[in-house]
This record gives sequence, C-alpha cells and structure tokens, in this order.
Amino acid sequence: MENCKKSFISIFALLLFIIISCNSKTNNNKTTDNQILFEKKMKQNKKETHNVFENYSPVRRFDINRFNAESNGGKYNFIDAGMEVHQMDNAEYPSGKINGYYEYRQYPNSAYEFFSEDDAKGLLIQTLTEFYTFQFGTIKYYNSSGSVVEEENLDVPYKLSVDDLIDKMKTEYDIDITDSRICRRVERGVYEEHNNNPLYGVWLQPTCYVIDGITGKTLYTTTRYPFEKRGSLVNEYFKFLKENPNYEHIEKENNSQSRDEDDKDDEIEI
Repeated sequence: MENCKKSFISIFALLLFIIISCNSKTNNNKTTDNQILFEKKMKQNKKETHNVFENYSPVRRFDINRFNAESNGGKYNFIDAGMEVHQMDNAEYPSGKINGYYEYRQYPNSAYEFFSEDDAKGLLIQTLTEFYTFQFGTIKYYNSSGSVVEEENLDVPYKLSVDDLIDKMKTEYDIDITDSRICRRVERGVYEEHNNNPLYGVWLQPTCYVIDGITGKTLYTTTRYPFEKRGSLVNEYFKFLKENPNYEHIEKENNSQSRDEDDKDDEIEI
C-alpha cells in the first residue's frame, strides 16, 4: 500500500511538471508570434495614425481680448470641444512686456498634447505635437498670413515611429500606451552609448521597457514604482549592459534568429 502511494505521488508530480512546462512553452510561443505579427505590420506601407491631432487645424489668431478678460496671473484654463486648454502669456521679467502667447490642448487621459505659439499680436508662429515627454512629427512655422512657410521633421532618426511604438505595445503586450491612466510616461532620444542610435523608454505601472528606435526590439525590461528614485530608465539599461557585457550579444543573436525565421515564413507565404 505504501509503495502504491509513493507511485501515485511520483506520477502526479510528473504530470504537474509536464503541464507547467507546456504552459510556459505556450506563453513563449505566444510572445514570439506577437513579435512576428508586429514585425510584419512594420513592413506594411499603409499605416493608420493614432495621433488625435493629425488633422487638427490650429486657430490662426489668438483671442487676446478673451485672454485678458479671463486670465489670472497670466494664465487661462478652459474646456473647448472636449479638450483641456491651457493658455499663458510670454511676459518679460520684470517689465511685464508681453512678447506672445502659448497654448496647450489635450484630451482627457490622452498621451498627445498640441502646442501653438502666437506673437504679441496674436498671430500664429508655430505648432507642434508632443507625446508625453517629447516632441515628434513635424514642427510647422507660419507667416503673418497664417500660411506654413517652413517645416521641420523631428522623426528622422526614428525608423520606429510613435505610431509603430503604439502598435508594438498593443500587439506584443496588449497595452494601450496612448492612455495616460495606464502609461506613466514615454521618452526617447539618440544615445552615444547606443552607437548614436535612438531608443524609447516606456514607463508603465510597474513594468518598464527600453526599445530600439530602429529595429523595434525590446532590449530591456525592469520593474519600477512611482516612489522609487532610480534616475533615467535608459541610463539604468546602459548600467545593466556594463554589468552584464554578454547580454547585448545574446540579444543580437536572438534577434537575428527571429528575423531569419520570419523571413522563412514570408518566403512560404509568397
């Protein structure tokens, strides 16, 4: 009887191990499949934009009279067409001379913010869009007639656009980073430590990601909480690389294998 009990326990333990292993393999396969799906989306020419201000037409003339009547301490906040609007004057100190006006527009819980600058007469000077902590897309400069006279593309170094990043986080992790209730912040920059290539830092609650701005690969994940003071997420990634010199090499090998497998899949589909 004792031997039967031992045998039963051994069989049960073996079955439990098999089930756990299968679940783990299924989750890994799901992650790989999502990565492949995102990479295929990256290759598509036609992409839908998530930018809520993509087709927004800015006010060509700032309403100075309304601002003067409603503002308090050089600031005026109100709601317009569902957007939270924050206006302020650009005043010299200590003279108080007004050189122009700034306006920020944002939908509630949105990662996007639309910025416009007007001169002292209320004429539009420039417009741009921000995504959390950084400017992206095109800065537009206007003449006194309200026509665009110059444009500056801020996305040149980034093969992985903001729209691509949003798609990646949704496809691979089922996370909508355009919702500021879910995502704490997103940052990006070009870093000498990364061969002068761009990186994105995505801060969720509590998981954070460092993502290559060229390939779209997730290079580093960590856990952070709002009360922690650990400095820059990207700098933490660079510090991690110094402490783990083989990590980046391993990542490159894994990425290369993933691309090779994806290419084979594309050949089969063709």
